[in-house]
Amino acid sequence: MNNNNTPSNCHLIILTHGLVGTSEHFDYIDETLLNHLTLNHPDKHFRTFKTKSNEKFKTYDGIDLCGSRVADEIIYETARLQQYENLKVTEISIIGYSLGGLITRFAIGILSYKKYFDSITPVNFVTFCSPHVGVLTPGTTLSIKSFNKFVPYLLGNSGKQIFLKDSIKFDNTNISLLELMANKNSIFYKGLQQFKYKSLYSNIRSDIRTSWWTSGISYINPFEILDKNQSVKIDDDGFINFPNDSKFELSFVENYGPVLLDVNKPIKFTGLIDYNIKSSSNSSTLNINNDIEENEVKIFFQRKFKWLVLIFNTFIYIPMWVCWFLLMSMLQVSTSFIRVTKESAKLKDNFYIYQIIDQVTTTVSNTIPPLCSNPTTPVLEPCLSNTYVEELTKLENEVHDQGDVFLDSVFDAVTAPKDLNKSIFNQPLQGENILETSINKICSIPIDDIENWQKDYKILGQTREEAFQYYQILKSFKMNMSPAQRTIVKNLNDLNWNKYPIYITKTNATHAAAIYRHNDKNFEEGKIVVEHFCEKVFKIN
Repeated sequence: MNNNNTPSNCHLIILTHGLVGTSEHFDYIDETLLNHLTLNHPDKHFRTFKTKSNEKFKTYDGIDLCGSRVADEIIYETARLQQYENLKVTEISIIGYSLGGLITRFAIGILSYKKYFDSITPVNFVTFCSPHVGVLTPGTTLSIKSFNKFVPYLLGNSGKQIFLKDSIKFDNTNISLLELMANKNSIFYKGLQQFKYKSLYSNIRSDIRTSWWTSGISYINPFEILDKNQSVKIDDDGFINFPNDSKFELSFVENYGPVLLDVNKPIKFTGLIDYNIKSSSNSSTLNINNDIEENEVKIFFQRKFKWLVLIFNTFIYIPMWVCWFLLMSMLQVSTSFIRVTKESAKLKDNFYIYQIIDQVTTTVSNTIPPLCSNPTTPVLEPCLSNTYVEELTKLENEVHDQGDVFLDSVFDAVTAPKDLNKSIFNQPLQGENILETSINKICSIPIDDIENWQKDYKILGQTREEAFQYYQILKSFKMNMSPAQRTIVKNLNDLNWNKYPIYITKTNATHAAAIYRHNDKNFEEGKIVVEHFCEKVFKIN
């Protein structure tokens, strides 16, 4: 605390947990980041704040209500620091984990609405495993349709929103909240745009519900094979190896392998057909056989085995967890409904944030409440003995991790493709051409938008020759995203993120391991992720 009356400038760092999470999930990042900043910037003041208003099942209440609570916490903490520690917040960074990434994006809209960033500079916005495009599973099979219809109702308002099943009146039409938050004219997008550095981390293995296409904001998932075929792995040299003895060279981020991949380093696709040879056939469409000869019976049983694993997990291995999850979900959805009803006034007060920003600028400026200058002191809850709390926390973490693995097995069974060996990195050789590109480039091409590659070639490349090469690679890897999902990807990618794929192999609970959510000897790879975040991603103005 500063001894004179002049407050010291402070950089406030907000940490927001995910679905059914707690503030303790950020303990390791909190400690590691503060130690790093204190050591490397001893002349600056930093304060971290782990949000607590949405802990555990309060995250069911909806991204909007949870985001409003987080915005209130940020405003109160800003005022508290000045009043009690004589620290004036002049810079802010916001870190979100899982659903917390979406909650904080909504909170940023509220803060923009309240003119918070007029006097405080937004610096870093970082998400870990956050489903920015939602978790509505692309596809048209019966299992996928049933899954998308049933599961949202187990997760309260938040479930409906991340599955894009909600509806908001906007510009004479109805759209989902996630689509609204990605609208370039919305206050959410404008607010996020103000952050100088935007970065994201995404698991590429064993985290199917927040896989690369949604937490990496991508039109395709080039890493899907790592989940669909457990025999396919990336070795320590960056080569992804396939059962047919072929391999494809990827690159790790320097000094952070074999955990973090570099999406910007060059990769080479070989065996492509020459455009001039193809053109001589006068064919207006491309007809390339991307199928690998396989044993149909073997593929059939591989897919059925995933369902057997799910059934085993559901009824034998963790029946108590499943019963607890379903009963608790129904109970918490009911409880959430009551909470949302009581707190609905909070959303009504912020009505204008849902509108096009250009339409409400003058109206909003006259309705903004002042920042709180006299924060209330939180009421302390009764404490249990330390030993009991530690054991209870350990049990809770184990149940939470097991829940992550179970939910991933559900996603895995539902989304299992007919060809479990099919990969964008393992396509049959058709010609002699080579294309040098990057993971970032192939993930930014809206392949679902293309019906006729020659007509739409400018979406693929600058010339027909280049477009033809990319179409050969991407043609068989369309995800059948909804128009809303494609719009979200397009708009969010225009914000220029730094993206980091995470490859964790020592545990299947990669969603928890990615941020070292709690002490576990199998989560050691997560420490490398956190180290990279502190040393390379978190920036100081």
